[in-house]
This record gives sequence, structure tokens and C-alpha cells, in this order.
Amino acid sequence: MTSRSSTLLTGERSVRPFRAALGVAVLAAVLLAAAGFVQVVTGAEPAFGSAPLLVVLAVVPVAVAVGFGALGRPVVAAGVLAGLAALVPGRILLDAQLAIDPAEAARPELYLPESLGSPAPALGLWLLIGGQLGIGVAGVLAARTAGRRAESVQLAEPGTGRTSWMPSVLAMTVLAVVGLLMAPFASDNAYLLGRGAFEGPLLALAGLLLIAGALPVVAGLAGSSGSPELARGCVAGLALGAAALALPNLVAAVTVPWIHVTTGPVLVLVASAGLMLRGLTIPLDEPAGPREPDATEGSAGTEAALPGGRRLHWATGALAVLTGAASVAGALTAQLVARGGAPAPDSAASPWLLVAGLLVAVPGVAMFVPGLAAVVRPALSVTWAGVLLSGAAVLDVAVAATDLGATYTTGQGVVWTVTAMIGATVTACCSAVAGMVEREDSEEAGGLSGGQVPQLAPTVITPLVATVILAVAAFGTPAITAPDYVSAGLWSEFGTPSWGLLAAVLTVLGAAALVPRSRPARAAAVLVGVACLLILRAAQLPLTASDIEGATAGTGMWLGVAGALAALLTAGLAVLGGRESR
Repeated sequence: MTSRSSTLLTGERSVRPFRAALGVAVLAAVLLAAAGFVQVVTGAEPAFGSAPLLVVLAVVPVAVAVGFGALGRPVVAAGVLAGLAALVPGRILLDAQLAIDPAEAARPELYLPESLGSPAPALGLWLLIGGQLGIGVAGVLAARTAGRRAESVQLAEPGTGRTSWMPSVLAMTVLAVVGLLMAPFASDNAYLLGRGAFEGPLLALAGLLLIAGALPVVAGLAGSSGSPELARGCVAGLALGAAALALPNLVAAVTVPWIHVTTGPVLVLVASAGLMLRGLTIPLDEPAGPREPDATEGSAGTEAALPGGRRLHWATGALAVLTGAASVAGALTAQLVARGGAPAPDSAASPWLLVAGLLVAVPGVAMFVPGLAAVVRPALSVTWAGVLLSGAAVLDVAVAATDLGATYTTGQGVVWTVTAMIGATVTACCSAVAGMVEREDSEEAGGLSGGQVPQLAPTVITPLVATVILAVAAFGTPAITAPDYVSAGLWSEFGTPSWGLLAAVLTVLGAAALVPRSRPARAAAVLVGVACLLILRAAQLPLTASDIEGATAGTGMWLGVAGALAALLTAGLAVLGGRESR
């Protein structure tokens, strides 16, 4: 069967599921629009006449998808639905807060509390949740259909293409994340509190974090999908979904005298407008996926013939730089703000977060240099965990302050720190995908097949095992000891910083598992990243112990130094030829 006939057959098979996706999306829009005319909780009303706005927010995103379908761009339309569906899990959690405790929901377009009571859910809430579920189903159906169509088009018309738009899209998604985590509005009403994500209820926080994680991840996946049409639709869908979250709060602040505008929704709308503009200008005549390498090209030619890998390097570098910038902002801004102008305690771990951010940002900059990208990327795949390690320690102050009631509120530092931690996780995912592409490319260029991979020589196995043991012990034992001071750990006193320790341990274990299946240069870079992470652990004492009276080096610090030396020794042995082919 020729590629053209295959394309036509795939297109015919995908028409019916695509129409079903549009039908489900239209039904979901009707449910969401209907929710604007009925109560979401018993006996309650919104703070302003929000029904027309809710109808617009329900209909416009689906209408955009239908419009692209009518214009003969079904893959773009499917991308819009997929982008909207990516935010559905978080939006359902935000809506579910109305069922658990409406007074804590802070949704002026749906419910204005008049007391601290919790009225029962009403029909409008179930319409909201049903509509969101419909969007999710439509997005799944559309994504599967778009995948088939995009694959058939790519096979019929291969090309090199480029995704120069990726860094700007990722930057705008991070801007939207920052805005979503900030206070949605300021209120003079004691029953309607405009609080940031980390000051509100746990369920709403979980929903916002899901949305915050989905924005950059889906944008990155859209860029590496191999279809510029799907990328255009996904970016537009994310923009519409983010705008739908911010507009009700902004309209409430404009129309209700005692509700005031804050920076958060403005940032989200600016980012949404930028995403929409950038998404609609993604060129559709340049396939976004890498072309198949020519069988006659050697290893030198392969580097230039694989723009897909280069685009992933750029995306990883952009994410790393933004993560580093957010880490610096989190370290330099206040984590807590005291009510009444009283001084608020700050986190002693802020300098630690600053250094961790630099360990991510510096290799991130190198990712834009073609000759260095493949060299530093494996190290970046490990050092990202330093942001989680130090960020969890910084957030410990804000978490502990919640026990003090209304004495303190979280500052901008919390928003930046969490943004950095999310950015670090997304950076790791993007780096992992880039590593997979690099591995496939190197195997094709080197003629490896049938699962043939390099194998560690005995001279490297022993120091590698020693590195892993020392690393686990370094993160599992205290790096600081002092009278009347007990640090969080993995085996005991498990607290907020312990999650960062756990993330670091798992990262080291994952890196060690990859070393035997890596080429010498890649293995050495991974081990250098492990050494950097262990040095960061050892640096906890000089960077964070300024406020701890009588602080001295704990076992974890010395084990961290020893583990870093063992990792560097192992890296040297790998480079010097401690490897052999199976």
C-alpha cells in the first residue's frame, strides 16, 4: 500500500471518532453553560451577574475547535480539545471544593458566602463537573484521532522543520503558572477571602498544582509531537483554558466594589494572550518532527540531520533557565508576611535554593550551544533534583507557619519556590525525552541493533556501587547537628524537607541504573551530575546553618563529600576506557 493510500485510509478511519469528539465537546459546553443559570450550592447566589460570562467561557473554546474543524483543520481542532482536556483534572478538583467546603472555594462567579456554614451541593455543581468530564472525554478522543492523522501526514510528507517557537511558549506557560498560584483577587468581605494557592484549602491547592504542571508539560509534548497542526491546537487550547480560569476573578474585581484586582489574574491573561498569538502563528507547512536519518550518513552527519533532538535540547535549556530564575526569585523574596507589619521569619535555606538554581540554570544555558548540549544534558538530568532538595527545605518555614493561625501569610517566595520545583520536574521530563532521542540516534549512527548496549567493565562497577551506597547514606543521615536541633530525615523525623531528600535519593538511584547502559561520555556526565547533587547536600551546613546555634557537620555532610569523590572517580574510570562491548 502506498503512503498516499495509507494516508487516505487513516483519514477515513479517523473521521468518525473526530466527529464523536466534537459532539461530546458540544454537549460538555451546553452543560457548562447551563451551570451558569442554576445554583451550585443550595440557597446561594454569585457575587455578580456571571451567567453571560460563564456561557461565553463555556462556548468559545469549543466553538474554536468546531471552527477549525469546519475550516478543514481537524488536527488543529483536535489539539484545541486536547489542550482543554489537559486542565480538566485540576478544574474538577477546584469544582469539588464547592462540595466539600464552599466557604473556602473563593469562586465569586459561582458562590458568595454569607456565613461560615457549608450549604449542600446543588444541580449547578454537578453540571460543572459533568461538563468538565465531557471536555476530558472529548480531548482523549480527539488526541487519539489527531495522532493517527498526524502520523499519516508525516509519513507522506517527511521534512526537517523547526520549533523556534518552543522557548517562548514554555516561558508564557511558566508566567501563567506564577499567576495561577498568586491570590486571585483581594476582598473586603470577611466571608470571601482572596487567598493564594498555598493559603487556601488543600483540595484547591492540589487542583491548581495539577493545572500548573499540565501547562508546560502539554506545551512541551505538543512541540515534540511531530505535527505543527497538533502543536498549534494544543497551545491554543491551553491558552483558552488558562484564560477561563482568570477571567471570572478579574471581572468580579471590576464589577464588585469590595473585590479588588490583583496581579495573578492579569499575569494569567497576559500569558494566555501570548500563548494564543504564538500558537496561531506556528507555521503549518513545516513538520515539527525529526526526519529519518539517511542510511549513508555517518555519526558526523547525524548530528546535523536530527533537528528533533536539537529542538528538545533548546526546550530543555529554556526550562532549566526558567527554573533557575524561579529558584533565585524564591530565594530572594519573602516566604512569609506578618500581619500588622510585624517582622516575619525567613527561611535559612534560601541561599541553598539559590545555589541549587544556579546548578540548573548554568547547564541550561549550555543546552543552547550545539557542541555542548549533548555533553551537559546527562548532568542536568540529575542536578534538577537539587531544586526539590533545597526547595522542600525552604517551604518548611511556610508549612510550619500554618500552625500559627492568622499570624502569618505566605509571601511571593512560596509561589516562586513551588514554581521552581514544578519547573525542575518538567525539565527532568524533557531532558529524559531528549536522552531517549540521543540514544536512538547514536545507536543508528553506530550501527548498534538488537538491544546491543555497552556493558560496564569490572573496574567501574565497584566505585559505582560505592557511590550509590554513600549517596543513600548521605541523604539519609543528618548533614547538620546541634544541641536542641533535630533535622528532618528519611528514616526518622519525616517532615517537609524529607520529600526533597527522597527525591534526591530516587534521582541518584535512577542515574546509577542508567550508567551501565550509557556510552562513556554520557555515563561520565551523569556521574558528574550525581557529584554536584552530593556536593549540594554537603553544602547544606555552610549555606543554611547561620541561624542554628552550635551547628556542626553531621554524618550526612561527610558522606556527601565522600560520595561526590567516588562519583568523580567513577566518571574518570568510565572516560578512561573502563568499558567493553557485549
